[in-house]
Amino acid sequence: MQDTTIDLGRAARFFNATIQGALGTPRGVHADTAIAAAARMAGTMLLMSVLPATTRFAPGSPVLTEQVNVEGPALLALMQATLQQLGGDVDTASLDDVDIDLGRAQLSLLETQQRLDRFYLTYCDEERLSFREAASASAIAAGMLIHACRSVIDVRDAMALALCGLVEGAKTAPGTQHWYNVR
Repeated sequence: MQDTTIDLGRAARFFNATIQGALGTPRGVHADTAIAAAARMAGTMLLMSVLPATTRFAPGSPVLTEQVNVEGPALLALMQATLQQLGGDVDTASLDDVDIDLGRAQLSLLETQQRLDRFYLTYCDEERLSFREAASASAIAAGMLIHACRSVIDVRDAMALALCGLVEGAKTAPGTQHWYNVR
């Protein structure tokens, strides 16, 4: 009998390495961009996991679903739990007073998707990972990146940035149509 257990940790490590490789420059990876990318992709994967396969939206258009509102907080909790396991902690309730702007990231949501979606979609296909599982793995990757970047970005600011990226990805139609071709 084949083992069908999904290793979210392995998937998170893959997404973490992919983000660093795809977004890095010879000088390194821009912390805000990498953290926002992981969170945005977690949101994008969550959104794609809840939309019916026949649904089509204009790229970049707002998409509001109750299921995203219900499942989204679990991804934020997963980021926080990852950060806690790595030795950091942030009370997500305290993020309300953090003034953060996704403009700190060097890429927009669309640019992030254009650079990363083929890696995410290929990994999901090859590893038989559902979009919902990929959303969880990317949330874990965001927590890993927040921890790794704590010397250059305040952890509260990084969590607030990740929260904004998660919401943006989960409530915006993907910018490339091939998202709809793989479901």
